[in-house]
Amino acid sequence: MLRYICLKIRKWSTWYDEDYYAYMSDHSTNIELINALRQQLAEKEAENQDLRENLDQFRHASEGANDGLWDWNLTDDYPSVSTPWKTMLGFKPDEEVNIDGLWETILHPEDKEKALKEFNDFVAAKNDTYDSVFRLRHTDGSYRWIRATANAKFDDQGVAYRISGAHVDITEQKNALDALSKSEEKYKALFQNSLVAIFRSRMDTGEIIECNSKVLDLLRVKEADDLATLNYYHNKADREWIVKELSEKGVITQRELQLRRADGELIWVSFSSVAYPAENIIECVMVDVTQSKLDTIELQKVNFELDSFVYHASHDLRSPLRSILGLINIYRHETDEYLKDEYIDRIERSIYKLDHLVQELLSISRNDRVDDPLTDVNFMEEIDHSVDGYYNALDTDNLSFVTKIKQPIRFVSDLTRVKILLNNIISNAIKYRDLNKELSLVTADIEVDEEKAVIKIIDNGEGIPEDQIPHIFDMFHRASDHSEGSGLGLYIVKNVANKLHAKIAVTSEPYVETVFTITIPNALANK
Repeated sequence: MLRYICLKIRKWSTWYDEDYYAYMSDHSTNIELINALRQQLAEKEAENQDLRENLDQFRHASEGANDGLWDWNLTDDYPSVSTPWKTMLGFKPDEEVNIDGLWETILHPEDKEKALKEFNDFVAAKNDTYDSVFRLRHTDGSYRWIRATANAKFDDQGVAYRISGAHVDITEQKNALDALSKSEEKYKALFQNSLVAIFRSRMDTGEIIECNSKVLDLLRVKEADDLATLNYYHNKADREWIVKELSEKGVITQRELQLRRADGELIWVSFSSVAYPAENIIECVMVDVTQSKLDTIELQKVNFELDSFVYHASHDLRSPLRSILGLINIYRHETDEYLKDEYIDRIERSIYKLDHLVQELLSISRNDRVDDPLTDVNFMEEIDHSVDGYYNALDTDNLSFVTKIKQPIRFVSDLTRVKILLNNIISNAIKYRDLNKELSLVTADIEVDEEKAVIKIIDNGEGIPEDQIPHIFDMFHRASDHSEGSGLGLYIVKNVANKLHAKIAVTSEPYVETVFTITIPNALANK
């Protein structure tokens, strides 16, 4: 029995040893596996800790950022937004906001269709990025301009499962751009509708790169492109001093400049300019001052003539008066009757001379002040009256007067002024004839048509030196050294011609031929 028990114990011991070793072997493997799992768990915990720390940092950063961040997990249909996203549209920081049902409802009606299409196209087209601008309604009822950007993640089947993005409030920038755009529109309207000419040109070449319609009107060109070929500076040196002045001072204010229009007409402009050297640009404003410039020149001329008039008139008035006074004094002491008659004749001639001067001065005054009614002019009668008057008053020996008049139609003008023109030109031709010639010839050649009368007074007298012709119409100018006139005759002729809108041309070859050509408009055709 004992033996049996021992055998059993031995068998059990053997069995135990085998199972124990097997068990211990499996247990060791499990411990290694557990240790490995514990190691992996520790590593995951460390990673989770890093993720939690990174998430906290991202959350803090997103909460402090100006951009409103949003994330939409399409698999779980779980959208989330950052606090700045909420406050951007007036929601409370701790308020629950579901952008899935909110976004469409707060889109501006005018932007909704476009914004939804762009977002759906972004998802459907499997694009990586999304960028759109629209308006969202704030809780106070106003709208904010939002710029939205996003990125999407797609699975293997191309289905988006996550979208993350940001909203940026660009209302201030948008309003600023709108204000700038309106300002630019106002500037363009002001630029184009300005009453003055405004243009911008290149500083180095002078090429006009932008201008308003007033510039085209001022220079009489149809298109802005035509300015490129137009040399509008009358004096080439003007552009040089403009560029120099702008380079040194940067600005020119109200300077006068003479320009040439496309049709060749010269005009005066007052211009102000500013230079932008860094951009190679000159901006300029011009005003046509041609009329005021001409008025100023005319005023200067009138002032000069007035000074000259006062001086010469007083001299010419006093000269015959002094002569008369001297002759009267001599007459009182003279006993010879013959000499007394001679003194009386001289006094009479001085009085006539004085009267003639007064008549000329009255003609000047009347021409400036009085406009007679327009009436028919018969040139044959007026020439006869003029010639008859001088034939009786002057020595007309060896003088021949020829009249050639062609007047098939009516001619209407200011008769008084026409008479002044004819009398002065004809009297000069008679007074300054060449007395050494056997025959002094004066010809009146007149042709009249519907538009004008062309009057030519031709003589073979002393003539006018070429260098004197530009000055013969100046006040008190005497072209002849032995002239006894006042120097007012041709001055009166010029002023009367201006009143009649007539043109005068003079050619002369001394002692051969002098021709005065006067072209007077016919008032019948120029009403």
